[in-house]
Amino acid sequence: MRDARANYILVGGFVLAMLAALVAVVALLTGRTGTADSYTTQLANVNGVKFGTKVTYEGFVVGQVDDIVPLRSDGRTSFRLMLGVREGWPIPEGSVARVASAGVLSAVTIDIKGGSSETMLPPGSSIPGGPTANIFAVMNDMAGEVAKLNQQGLLPLMATLNQRVDALGQVLEKQAPELMANLVTLTSDLAAKTPRITSDVQKMTGTLSTTVLNDANARHMADTIRNMAEMSAGLQDTRRHLDTVMASLDKTVVGNRGTVEAALKDLRYTLQAVARNIDSVTYNLEGTTRNFHEFSRQLRENPSVLLGGTKPGGDGPGGRR
Repeated sequence: MRDARANYILVGGFVLAMLAALVAVVALLTGRTGTADSYTTQLANVNGVKFGTKVTYEGFVVGQVDDIVPLRSDGRTSFRLMLGVREGWPIPEGSVARVASAGVLSAVTIDIKGGSSETMLPPGSSIPGGPTANIFAVMNDMAGEVAKLNQQGLLPLMATLNQRVDALGQVLEKQAPELMANLVTLTSDLAAKTPRITSDVQKMTGTLSTTVLNDANARHMADTIRNMAEMSAGLQDTRRHLDTVMASLDKTVVGNRGTVEAALKDLRYTLQAVARNIDSVTYNLEGTTRNFHEFSRQLRENPSVLLGGTKPGGDGPGGRR
């Protein structure tokens, strides 16, 4: 009886020890071997992430995902993850959390890439989320973009090309015989005229070589170019002389500014005097013009006026009958 009880006690103790070992192993595997600090991060894609997913710091397991909360903002859905990290584990500012996978067949983890700051994030802080480092997630995103491109770009483009090809085929089917006939006519006409065209081109090149591009014309062109160069040099010298003259004139004007201003004042005074007396001068000129006109008329009628004058009129004072 005592032996049976002892066996039961041994078996029970062994089972309890195995359970304790199992709990310890599970705790080691999940990275939760004691109290933990809580951190949060926000990611746009949590493909493969769930409760209990490992949290690693630069690849070293430091905790697990405690909770995932979906958030809706600006028409898009993102996910806030509660991270349980080993108590006292230093996470510097500037660190980035992202979904990562160590290998092709490895499980997905939340990997924290440490920052370079000397200041550590306090527990409860938010770690900025980064882009997914999982090749399969990237391939899924790429496949979605390719499918979108196929639906929105390639398929409409192919439909449009098919319509254009069908329209072009109908046009060619109707106009092909006429086009081929015109092409045959054109090629035969070109083949018949090609020798004449070749002969004319040879004659033209021979004429150019003998009359235009001969040695004498080449010398004349060289002389012309040389004369133009000399003329350009002369123009440059003239420009320099003009610049010198203009500089001298500027100096003269600057040096005689007082005299020029005085002359301008005198000219302004003279013009003002003329403007004030222009009416009387005009009136006198008009009277003189009338008198001169009357004198010329009398002279034409009686040239002797220049010698003897005219008799006074009978109606005038002291006149004779």
